[in-house]
Amino acid sequence: MSVPWFIGDELTGAGFRLAGARVLLVEPGDRDNVAVIFDRGQADAALIVITTAAAALLPEREFARAVRAANPPVAVVPDARSTMPLPEMGHRVRSALGVES
Repeated sequence: MSVPWFIGDELTGAGFRLAGARVLLVEPGDRDNVAVIFDRGQADAALIVITTAAAALLPEREFARAVRAANPPVAVVPDARSTMPLPEMGHRVRSALGVES
């Protein structure tokens, strides 16, 4: 059985670890490591939960494609310290649907 993956910082990951997720910690600014972990998660995870800070390190176009594909579903969450706000999802959804330029 595949379990959810959490990608992000140690403090936020502690709660996800208690909930049974596989926790993969990334350092701020470590783009290469985040990309490798995210790619592996797309192949192995039932769900990917990623912090806003970690998601910001991924190439925007590739990340958007993964979110739209929802295979596995990708959930973006704020980190425990709220260092980066959640993206304005209404705009992103309308843009993905092509109803907003």
